[in-house]
Amino acid sequence: MELLKSINNKEIFMEVLHLSIEFLIGNINEQQALRFSHKYGFQNPDDFLLATRTISKYYQQCCTDGGETDISDKLPHLSPELGPLVPLVLAARLDAVEHALRRSEYLKKDIKSVVSFSWDTRLILGDSSFRSNIRQMSTINLHCQSHSKQENIYFEMDLRKLCAMIEVLEKSLKRDKALK
Repeated sequence: MELLKSINNKEIFMEVLHLSIEFLIGNINEQQALRFSHKYGFQNPDDFLLATRTISKYYQQCCTDGGETDISDKLPHLSPELGPLVPLVLAARLDAVEHALRRSEYLKKDIKSVVSFSWDTRLILGDSSFRSNIRQMSTINLHCQSHSKQENIYFEMDLRKLCAMIEVLEKSLKRDKALK
């Protein structure tokens, strides 16, 4: 963690702190973090990754323990000028960190969760049996994730079934909002 002592530029240190939060919430992986080490002028990418992980773990502990743990115990190599920036960055990104930690805890229950979806609509202008068989088909792609794996679910439906599905989803959202 001697790497943290060598940082004397506040802007670069703030970028490293934000990068640690991005690493914690899963927006970047280890390979991407290693590439960022050269962007910020660090010689050893592995030390940079270790520093990023350590700061991420500190932020995770701050959120899971319900309060801030003493920064001098967890990150003793910080200079007195840069130490106060660590909780400041966490306060600015607290909503994103808490959301990511809740999502991670939820996914540990091995429940499939829809992370994102995409859709495509096609107009079919007849088929081999009837030239006048014109219909609209929609393809829905659900990108699901559980603790252990990611999965894609694809299905097609016509316009009538799509409208019925949208209606069911809207009703469930209204019911969910009423419960809150």
